[in-house]
Amino acid sequence: MTITGIASISRRAAFGGAAALALAAPVLAQDGAGRSYIYASQLQGHPYLLDSLLGMDYAEEKFGVTIDRLGPQGWDPVAGAEAVEQAIAQKPAGIITTLWEPGAVPGIRRAMEQGIPVVVIEAVTPDNGGALTFIGLDNYAAGEATAKELIARGGDSGKLAVTGNWGASNTDAKMQGLADYLAANSSWEIVGRIDDKATTSTAIDAAKTMFNTYPDITGVVGLNSSSGSGICLAAEELEKDIADLTVIVHDREDTVLECVADGVIDATIINKTALQAYLAVQFLEAYNDAAVGLAEVPISADNKAAGVNPFPEAVYMGTAVIDGDNIDQFMRSALPKF
Repeated sequence: MTITGIASISRRAAFGGAAALALAAPVLAQDGAGRSYIYASQLQGHPYLLDSLLGMDYAEEKFGVTIDRLGPQGWDPVAGAEAVEQAIAQKPAGIITTLWEPGAVPGIRRAMEQGIPVVVIEAVTPDNGGALTFIGLDNYAAGEATAKELIARGGDSGKLAVTGNWGASNTDAKMQGLADYLAANSSWEIVGRIDDKATTSTAIDAAKTMFNTYPDITGVVGLNSSSGSGICLAAEELEKDIADLTVIVHDREDTVLECVADGVIDATIINKTALQAYLAVQFLEAYNDAAVGLAEVPISADNKAAGVNPFPEAVYMGTAVIDGDNIDQFMRSALPKF
C-alpha cells in the first residue's frame, strides 16, 4: 500500500541507528504465553490491511497471544501518532506500527526507551525511531520487479503512464526502482505520472485524467493499493477498451482481483502482507521469551551493555505476482479464516 508520507528512501537506507540501540529491559504485560500486543497505526479501515490482519489472526492462533488495534480508520497522521502514544500507556508486551510518514517516530523512540519493543511493518522512514526491526518490502526492488513484469508482458518499448500516491515513502522508492530499471534495460518512455492519493474515488478520477491526457500510452503501471481499482473502474466508466494496453498494478484489493480475473489487468505485484504481520508477532515473542534466547545471541559479551540490537535491521518479504493463471488462489473467498 502506498500512503502519503515523506520523500523516498533507498533500499539501502539507514534505519535510525537501530544497530547502536541499547535495549531497555522488556516491560511484559503478562508472563509466558498469552501476551498482549497492540497494532497501532492509521488506516485501520482500509481494505489493503485485510491480508495483514489475516496474518495477525493466524499469529494469535499459533502463539496464543492477543493483538488489539488502535488508530483511526482513515488517513490521519496525527491520530496515527497518537495511537502509538495510547498504546505505550497500556504497557503492552509489544507494539506493531507502520511508518508511511514520520509522525509516529517520537512515540516509537519513547516506547523503546521504556522497554516496550516496537516492530515496524509495511513502510518505513529513514529514521525508524530505533524500532527493533522493519519487516516489509524492499520497495526499490519492488519497483524493479514491476519493470521486469512490464517488459515481460509488454515488450521492451512503449509509452507508459504511472499512477501512485506521490510523497509516500514506499511509493517513491517503488517509482525510483521502476524508472531506473526501465531506463537501463528498455526503451520504455514514462510520459506521465498521475497522483491518485491511494483512495479509490480519487484513483478513478485520476485514471480518467490519465486516459484523456495521454491517449497514446501503450502501458499503465499503478503503484498503490487503489491504483488498480481506479484504472479498471475508470476504463469501465469511460467505456474505454484497454485490452491493447499492458496494465501492471500493485496489491490485492477485491476490485483489483476481479479485474485480473476478467483480463482487464494483466498482473498485480503483491507484498506478502500476511507474512510480514505474522513475523512481526513472532519477533516480538522472540524478544519477550527468554527461552528463545534471541536477545542473548552472542554478538558481544553483553548486547545491551554494548548497545547492540540483536535483531536484523530489516527483513524484506520479496514480491509475488498474481495473474490469470493463479488468480483463483488469491480470491478472498478462497482464503482461510481463523
